[in-house]
Amino acid sequence: MIRLMQNKNQRNNVSVRIAIYLTYIVQGFALIILAQTVQQLSELWDASIAGTTAVVSAIGIGKLIAYPILGELSDHVDRKKLLMMAMLMYLIFFTILPLTKNIFFAVVITTLAGLANAALDSVAYPTLLEMNHGKSSGNVLIKAMISLGEGILPIILVMLINQHIWFGWLFWVATAILIVNLIIMTSINAAGFYTIRASKGGKRVNSKGTWHWNITKILFMIYGFSAMWVMIHFTQWVTRYFHIVQSFSTVSSHVLMSFYSIGSLMGVGTLFLLTNRGWISEKILLMITAIGTIVGLVIVVLSQETISASFGCFIFGFSAAGGALQLGLSQLIASDPKFSGRLTGLYFFFGSIAFFIMPIVTGHFAAQHLQGVMLSLLAVAGLNLFIVVFNFYHSRQVTKQ
Repeated sequence: MIRLMQNKNQRNNVSVRIAIYLTYIVQGFALIILAQTVQQLSELWDASIAGTTAVVSAIGIGKLIAYPILGELSDHVDRKKLLMMAMLMYLIFFTILPLTKNIFFAVVITTLAGLANAALDSVAYPTLLEMNHGKSSGNVLIKAMISLGEGILPIILVMLINQHIWFGWLFWVATAILIVNLIIMTSINAAGFYTIRASKGGKRVNSKGTWHWNITKILFMIYGFSAMWVMIHFTQWVTRYFHIVQSFSTVSSHVLMSFYSIGSLMGVGTLFLLTNRGWISEKILLMITAIGTIVGLVIVVLSQETISASFGCFIFGFSAAGGALQLGLSQLIASDPKFSGRLTGLYFFFGSIAFFIMPIVTGHFAAQHLQGVMLSLLAVAGLNLFIVVFNFYHSRQVTKQ
């Protein structure tokens, strides 16, 4: 009987992981689909490129609204319901957006994607960290799924363009994945999310602990902002930068995103191995990724040929999008695991601020100063490096004390 229960729990855990990771593939779609289809959406809504780009900020609005609330709820309520809510909101976004006719309605629909993103993160990161007994390897794999979605999407888009097929089918591929995922969710026991813990008497066990701010929390809240800015800024503009400034073909410009995604996937694999084995401290890994991000960006902005641009995108993807954001969150949660949901919500709340203001700020200047917009990314990457280096030396001083 005990062995039967263990096997049932193991199958349930596998289903939980599958449901979470499949949803993150869809999130990878959501992160770049508006940028990759900006020309088609501009024609659909009869709007300027800057106006269409601003719609991306609606995702940030949804995150700003939801993260503080859903992060707190994740510590106290049924995470299965929160995850299903995320899937349903993504389903509405991907199904309806290509059918919208004006920007106002598009903003409303896109806000749902932000709410879905917040609900998904609030459930996934604490759950996977608990299921992996505090190891960050499961959270690093989240980035692999996001990168997989980001890598698949440009390929599908190029195929649709070459076959002269309506771009809306790109959105509906995500819809199909979500429908399959919702079917998987019906077989999952809510207890598999490890959220509601019961004592032997059947009463809920409440987490004990007192919340305190410290330098680690403050540093990684800022890091949540800057690391998200770097990734979203790059994916938002790199395709258009090479198409407009460097005169790359449409296909070549879009394919660069695939090199970014390949680099991201390889970075995730490397970080997964290193964190799982414990060969290198996560603090040192964060410094290495921050340096690699700057190196990749320098290569990208200096590139005038496809080969060097592809290499730069690969290096950037490997470093900035290979799990650095997830490593930062894992260290933050480890500093106060009793508040894992709250910390997740706050961390990504600051990230959502970047997600909200980045398209507005960069979109305002991109029409006339697209090259400058790409160069400005180096300043944010420099802030990332400063934060992780400061954290490294501060933690060493604390350890000595």
